[in-house]
Amino acid sequence: MTPLKLTLSCGYYDRTLPVLDGRVEPEGIQLVMERAVRPGTSMGDPTADVYETSNTVLTIQRDRGSDVVGLPIFPRRKFFQQLLLVREDSAISSLAGFRGKRVGILRWYQHALGVWLRGYLKDAYKIHPKEIQWYTERESLSPANGLQGLSINLIGSDRSLAGMLEDGELDVLCHEDAHEILFRHPRLKRLFPNFKEVEAAYFRETGFFPINHMLAIKERVLEKNPWAARSLVEAFKKAKALALDALDGDNSLISTPWVAWIIEEQGRLLKRDMFPYGLEANRKELEAHVRYLYDQGLISKVLPLEEIFARGAYG
Repeated sequence: MTPLKLTLSCGYYDRTLPVLDGRVEPEGIQLVMERAVRPGTSMGDPTADVYETSNTVLTIQRDRGSDVVGLPIFPRRKFFQQLLLVREDSAISSLAGFRGKRVGILRWYQHALGVWLRGYLKDAYKIHPKEIQWYTERESLSPANGLQGLSINLIGSDRSLAGMLEDGELDVLCHEDAHEILFRHPRLKRLFPNFKEVEAAYFRETGFFPINHMLAIKERVLEKNPWAARSLVEAFKKAKALALDALDGDNSLISTPWVAWIIEEQGRLLKRDMFPYGLEANRKELEAHVRYLYDQGLISKVLPLEEIFARGAYG
């Protein structure tokens, strides 16, 4: 049988590399790699048949009737706690201190880091998004129409969120490049210097390792080839297993002398596989994400996961 030819555009991670370099091939599918696949790239090209996208963006698009559906493959996840920055002289010492503060969020209000942060602030501390002034760099794809009184401020292209924090125009910054910002701005610090313990406590409490990205596929592909969704999920599961085995077997592959210690710490505080794939393994977290989007005014209704993800890829 002639294999189904699909274009793929996704990030260059250890857990996706065995698919990208051809060591793992989805059954019945010939993948053609798009030019966006290169080290340092994560967000895929939406013109590809299968591509990496923000789980927040895809859920918003499905709420609007998009013909793109998700695959329960989640290659990018991040805890937000280690990405929270304050000034060295800040009196804020915990998330409970965010009420009434000015908080910067990387890029736009709908950024996944902001969605998870706001959701947890409301769940754990009863701090509503309207009780915080939010600062972002660009207008959101989905204006938070359901939340009157919400304060979202766009900064000019001549300004930076990190600079505003250092100058006292912000109280907190949540930024994916926190580690780089700390090198350039010595007057800033992490809100949680002991972020590993704080994140492990959050993981034990919620069970969440916040999902930032998922893979998406065009519905037109699945209309003629409904089996393809399952084949892709199984291939990426196999690729991830190879990556975990490689770390266990020879962690000199990564250019730091402390990889073995990091893996040991992860096993002690969290668990070995922090990137579970499949709908059921992530159902609680995904349903929380949808609820957060609805509570934050970014989608019009609480979507069942079966309306977001491809049929046949639910396992």
